[in-house]
Amino acid sequence: MTDYNKYRNVSLSNETYEKLIVLSKSIIPNVKLSISKTIETVTKEKFASSTVSNSTKKKESHHLINV
Repeated sequence: MTDYNKYRNVSLSNETYEKLIVLSKSIIPNVKLSISKTIETVTKEKFASSTVSNSTKKKESHHLINV
């Protein structure tokens, strides 16, 4: 059974899903990530390289952990 305190569902267009399949094969050479792991990896990388201030990142990270 899904732990709703740890996970959320998202709906994606078919076009986006197809792009995620391509990304899942290219993020780590010779490894195919699951779609959920691909989304997680891309999100973490984008968030880490964003221009959001560190204090905002800390607040958002804390919020994400506690959601």
